Amino acid sequence: MKKLLLLLCATLLGATALFAADTTPSFPGGEAAMNDFIKANLKYPEMSKQMGIEGVVNLQIDVKPDGSIGSIKILRMIDPDLEQEAIRLVKTMPAWTPASRDGNPIESTATLAIPFTLE
Repeated sequence: MKKLLLLLCATLLGATALFAADTTPSFPGGEAAMNDFIKANLKYPEMSKQMGIEGVVNLQIDVKPDGSIGSIKILRMIDPDLEQEAIRLVKTMPAWTPASRDGNPIESTATLAIPFTLE
């Protein structure tokens, strides 16, 4: 299986297809566009902010052949409110460019890391 490892502020940690893929799934516009989307749409939960809770929520998402996001799974738990916000954020993302094999879109998974930092 193909894996893609990208490091960015909001990190796409890896993407794999259920079968060998020619391309991996990607956020429309690439890494920079995903960072911009997260910066513009992330809502830090007020209770977590007041308690000074920070961390990175790691998620695994299923990217369907039509680019829609299927199931979302928390891989690393840090705080229920931050986890719920990360899930909400992913659900609002535009359709992704799906992985493909032989020029045809296929279902795949991607791993994201959504950082929550207080400034």
